[in-house]
Amino acid sequence: MDYPKSVPGIGLVNGKFVNEDVVGGLPGSLIPATWGNGVTDELLNVVKSAGLEPSESDATQLLQAIRKISQAGEDKHAADIGAANLYMANYAPAISGLKDGLVLRFTAANANTGASTFAPNGLQPKPLLSLASSALRPSEIVGGSLCSVVYSAALDSWLLVYASGGNANSGRLLGIKTITSSGVYVPTTGMKNVLVKVLGGGGGSAGIAATNGSQVSIAGGGASGSYAEAWLSAAVMGVSQVITVGAKGAAGPVGGSGGPGGTSSIGSLVSAPGGGGSLYSEAITVSSFGLFTGGYPSNTAVGGNIVNAAGAAGSPGINVSGSALAGHGGVSPLGGGGYGSSVALSQAAPGTGYGSGAGGIANATNQPSRPGGPGAPGVVIIYEYA
Repeated sequence: MDYPKSVPGIGLVNGKFVNEDVVGGLPGSLIPATWGNGVTDELLNVVKSAGLEPSESDATQLLQAIRKISQAGEDKHAADIGAANLYMANYAPAISGLKDGLVLRFTAANANTGASTFAPNGLQPKPLLSLASSALRPSEIVGGSLCSVVYSAALDSWLLVYASGGNANSGRLLGIKTITSSGVYVPTTGMKNVLVKVLGGGGGSAGIAATNGSQVSIAGGGASGSYAEAWLSAAVMGVSQVITVGAKGAAGPVGGSGGPGGTSSIGSLVSAPGGGGSLYSEAITVSSFGLFTGGYPSNTAVGGNIVNAAGAAGSPGINVSGSALAGHGGVSPLGGGGYGSSVALSQAAPGTGYGSGAGGIANATNQPSRPGGPGAPGVVIIYEYA
């Protein structure tokens, strides 16, 4: 649509219509019937495309039509014509270039199995990322998903703002449940996915023997519990799951080893064994070299689809010519191990936070026997997303 510049004698001035100037003797511009009809037909096409019946007496129809067309968003939605992980769609009018903030929608034909791209109207495919600006995980888009994407010029990528029916972790965080005692977990209404963190209990440290004037006694630290993280759907979690929180490893009694930490788990889905306790050793002579083993690390956690890790071993205690140093407790992702004490404390330092091992304790000469310290208990943390 344009002014009728090609019609001879139309009388345009600077490309636009002008009025007749009687005083100046200048004729006004002519409006050809073909041009007037063309303008009217173009406006009527907009009115009709919105499903309205043209009316001579209604001067609001063009505005109504524009609003209805905008609400329908037909220019911003198209069916996916690509393949899994390679999403493509043709829009009308065609998208001829990418602009920061451009928002489009498409109905996906296939589920994604990993990192994906999107390309409108045959333009170069660009990465399709999550709201965290990371590559998509499998099934964040499923077949039939209505997807809303926005182009980021800074990232030169499309961001997946919404995907109906998918497992995208861009949903609203409903809440965080920190579970410190065993029981039954029931998902919050509306939960679609959860991020779970499971940590086994930390091991305790051994007690130490009494010493005479030529002896020392030392204990290593307890090991930390194993750790797992997993992203699980509501379908996998089901209506409920039994939660087991691993107990802290018991403090070793006088003359006894530290106890192992307990296993933390979410049903049969994710399991994180506890850390081992350090072993009791008799007193040795000051002049002897001694290495007192810390608690052995736990077995590697199972069931985590993000992280599966074993715990950290407790540090060994050591004696070199009467210089006695107790072992430190193993550090966990959610707690610091107890410090190794080489002073005359009544009991070894416990693990702190969750899942860490107890620190060992050491006796110099002429000291009474002492108990070890307890590890820190395990924990299960569940982040619920809508």
